[in-house]
Order: sequence, then C-alpha cells, then structure tokens
Amino acid sequence: MPVIAFNTANLVARFSGYQFELAKWWDQHLLTVEKTDEKAFESICREIAQCGYTAVELWVAHIDPERMTPQRAQTYKAILAEYALKPVALAGTLNADTARVCQLLDIPMTAGGIAPQTLDAVRALSRQTGIRANHENHPENSVQDMREKIAFGADGLGLAVDTGWLGTQGMDAPKTISELGTLIKHVHVKDVKAAGGHETVPLGEGCVDIAGVLRELKAIGYDGVLSWEDEPEDRNPFEIAIEMRLKINAWWEQAN
Repeated sequence: MPVIAFNTANLVARFSGYQFELAKWWDQHLLTVEKTDEKAFESICREIAQCGYTAVELWVAHIDPERMTPQRAQTYKAILAEYALKPVALAGTLNADTARVCQLLDIPMTAGGIAPQTLDAVRALSRQTGIRANHENHPENSVQDMREKIAFGADGLGLAVDTGWLGTQGMDAPKTISELGTLIKHVHVKDVKAAGGHETVPLGEGCVDIAGVLRELKAIGYDGVLSWEDEPEDRNPFEIAIEMRLKINAWWEQAN
C-alpha cells in the first residue's frame, strides 16, 4: 500500500476564512507566506496528524525559501517529528531555492511545473543534489505532451500526475495512468466537478474516475506517494480529510 499524504496546498484558503477565488491563487500564496510562522505551522501539522495522516507534502508557500533559515528549519523538523509526519515532497518546482529548503527539511523530491526553458537547469540540479524533480501536469492534454515535458524521463525526471487536471483537460485518467506507466513518480489524487473547469470536489463526486486511477496505478506496480489534494474555494478541507484518506485506502485495497 502506497503512503497516503496530506498536501498542504489544500490549505490555500486557510488564512482567508476558507474563502478564495482560484484565479487569485498567487494572492493566497503571498498571504500564506506572510502568515505562516512556527506557531501556524505547528497548528497545521497538529490538525493533519489528528486526521490520521503520517505523511505530508509541503506546499512551498508554507516553507517559503526566503524565510527558511537553518534555525526555522530545525524548528519545523522538530514539529514534524512531534506529530510523526514524514515530509515526502515539496509542492513546487525544483530550483536553487527550493533545493536548499529540501535539503534543510530532508524532503526527497519536488512536485510542480517544470517550464521548458528551465528543463536543462532542473536536470542538472537534480543530478547535483540528488533531489528528484517531478513535473505536475496542468495544461497538457495528451500523454505525449506529458512525456515531452520531462524529456521522456532523462536524468530520473518523473511525472507528478495531478488527476484533477487530467479531468479538467478532459482526459481519460485511468487510461492516462496506464500509458504513462513507470514515468509516474508521484500522484496528486484530486477530483474536479467537470471538464473545462477546475472546481475541486470530494473524491468520487466529480468527473474523475479515482477508483479507476488507483486500479491502474496498482496494475503498473506504483509504490510512490498518493498525495490527497483538494483546494476548495468555499469550505475547509479538514472537514473531509479523514473520509478521503479512508476512501483512498479502501479503493486501493479493492483494486484488482
């Protein structure tokens, strides 16, 4: 059974009363950077642990490189240890700044967009640091597009498949998983209401066949992280966090 992680990007609206507009994501990013200190980080980790998670994917806004001093990193590591949370990925791209944060917090990989113009630099940095870089699909609408974004897996580059964005782009998510195979190194388990938009909904209530996704991941021998992701514009994701963890676990166990 792969590890099920809580993605802290779920909390994009935490500091605005769990109300925001997706089009203003960057505003929420900046607000999160401003508001996240040691006390706020401890509160987040406590709530995640209370929902039964043992692994966490840390959104870059919660571990902002400009504010991540060695002293703060030691405090954050102590908080993670206190709540028995293993940091499994940084939700963001790999660059010199995020690589430093990964090294400070013992995070093994990144999961975020890799722009074509930065691909060579990302490959070099991954080789140099040993931090694995995974591209998260957003605009891509074909398997070939996704393969090309990581130079077909050169230098260990992988895909952080976001199932919600597969749904947004109208792709058959289980079929995409099957065709990408071992290029998949990380998964954001997300559902969206309908193709063409990106309104996230609880798993199983949208247009993405999540059970089918997990079935195909099991079929290809996937043993990476299943990072639950849901960035609602008008609700607190902690209200369903336990239910979503149990659903992912049950669907995986039921997959043939």
